[in-house]
Amino acid sequence: MQTDGMVSDVDPRFEDAERLNGLSRRGFFNRMISGTAAGAALLSLGSKTFAATSEDLSTMPKGAAADDEAYWEKVADQFILHPGLAYMNTGTKGPSPIGVHQAQADALVGVNSDYKRYSSGVYNGDFRDDLKKKMAEFIGAMPEEVAFTNNTTEGMVFGTMGLDLMRGDEIVCTNHDHVGGVNPILQRAARDGLEVKIIDLSDPKYHPPENPDVLLKAFESGVSSKTKLLSFCHINYTDGGVMPVKEICEMARARGIVTLVDGAQPPGMMKLDMKDLGCDMYAGPCHKWMLASMYTGFLYIKQDIMDRVSPYIYTGPTNGKNMYGDLSPSAVEYYDKALNTAGKFEMRMSGNTPGRTSIDAAIDFHNHLTREGVEARDRYLARYLMDGLRTIDGVKLYVSEDPRLTCALVSFTVKDLPTGEVNNYLWNRSIYIRSVVHKEINWAVNRASLHVMVRKSQVDNLLDGIESVAKG
Repeated sequence: MQTDGMVSDVDPRFEDAERLNGLSRRGFFNRMISGTAAGAALLSLGSKTFAATSEDLSTMPKGAAADDEAYWEKVADQFILHPGLAYMNTGTKGPSPIGVHQAQADALVGVNSDYKRYSSGVYNGDFRDDLKKKMAEFIGAMPEEVAFTNNTTEGMVFGTMGLDLMRGDEIVCTNHDHVGGVNPILQRAARDGLEVKIIDLSDPKYHPPENPDVLLKAFESGVSSKTKLLSFCHINYTDGGVMPVKEICEMARARGIVTLVDGAQPPGMMKLDMKDLGCDMYAGPCHKWMLASMYTGFLYIKQDIMDRVSPYIYTGPTNGKNMYGDLSPSAVEYYDKALNTAGKFEMRMSGNTPGRTSIDAAIDFHNHLTREGVEARDRYLARYLMDGLRTIDGVKLYVSEDPRLTCALVSFTVKDLPTGEVNNYLWNRSIYIRSVVHKEINWAVNRASLHVMVRKSQVDNLLDGIESVAKG
């Protein structure tokens, strides 16, 4: 789809590109080259960024109560989703609000119009350093512990392939992990003679579990004296269950086991604090609940294990030299510093400038709503949906009522109906959720994502649709 001379990164199935037609890009380059400050302003969610929406978000209060429907309706208006569409699949891809979309589009214009001037005037070293600091603060880490990646899977690959392991060492994961985390484990094991053990979470007692200890015991019994790496999901994408990450990591640390957490769901849904979680590595996306563009993500590596994890892809110099000879002292200093931080995982030559810019804008969007406010709103909508589903005969929930074990992903089935049949029925009513099916562990559920673009009235429509399906 083309908008005012520029290709827009929208999904026509869900997002309404026509709403972008009034947004002029022609004046961007002139504004960008008029000065660094003016250009940088375009990369944040300032007072002008949301001008195309029904109300400028910056004029709204910073955060609101979870049940303040008037406020959250205005937040939902910030998205370019097709009118009437209830988008409840943020767990796969989060649509960007208009300000984030514009920031990415502006960066694309800048890159294609005059890369030299754009990179030196706007997307410069100061911007990149500030973005790293902003990302670190968003997840509760130090800037030196954060690397930008293309997605969660890339971070899982870096953590799995880069850790110093010996032949015969054991890696443990679960059968409710995503293939993006498990496949790298199987590949590393086959390549280096490692052993793999899979914790079986297929028992109904885990969906939902009675309490966090039920899950902790499964992990305690799943590791052994040979286990050197424990890889698992923060939130299982299969059922939406939140793992007791802090307790699992404490257990692993006491046994000398490195932990790698697949954080494909929590960033942007839950307020994160890497120091509190206590994990050694954490891979996450920015294109889901954070609402940035596709091909954006991050990898957190705890500083005290940094020297144990080597970059699986690395194109920087070695020992102060490259193919042309010795580097300058300043270059040597730069690379030496980077190699002692997570920055070594970013040395892969050219990067996704518009994507990184969208991360910056997405963090500003969340910070305006406040991370606590977003999580509270997501939990409120999820609870509202779960309470409604419990009143419908034939519906079974697979997610816990315990707030420690659930957040904003709600998994359920309707009688013995195939999940695809339920989804198609809802899609015909302009309600978009997804199904998660794994035949090898006899798993098939419908899954709804409840995020800030979802209106309470749309949850009511979802409940009406499910009730109609259940009644046949």
